[in-house]
Amino acid sequence: MFAVCLRYARSRSDAEDIFQDAFIKVFNVIRSFNFIGSFEGWLRKVFVNYALNYYRSQKMYVEVNEQDNITFDMSRFTLEEIVSCINCLPDNQRLVFNSVEIDGFSYDEIAIRMQMPVSTARVLNFRAKASLREMLLNKEKFEL
Repeated sequence: MFAVCLRYARSRSDAEDIFQDAFIKVFNVIRSFNFIGSFEGWLRKVFVNYALNYYRSQKMYVEVNEQDNITFDMSRFTLEEIVSCINCLPDNQRLVFNSVEIDGFSYDEIAIRMQMPVSTARVLNFRAKASLREMLLNKEKFEL
């Protein structure tokens, strides 16, 4: 679960705070686990929700309209390069990108959890993908 916290946090110390507080949250809501599905999945959802709530209070979202149609083959980059670039994204883009692309949440779920319009969640993910693409292409260009 600490890896989940690291993925959502801006720094290791934020990840440690999220990890500790999320475990307290788990102990407070463990009665709500109804043994449908895996415990690990339920636990991950609690941690992701707590991480999203950790940054939600900063209200860093802007309402705009764009289409999410960037595709990019990232298979030519190492996992470390990709993770490094993801960690360089602004908090709001990183949180939405992780939620959609890694954890598989829908835009509707993210909009509810992060208290933003669905269109904003889509735009943030679009911008995150565009930024990642640019960072990785620049990284590749300088390595040639």
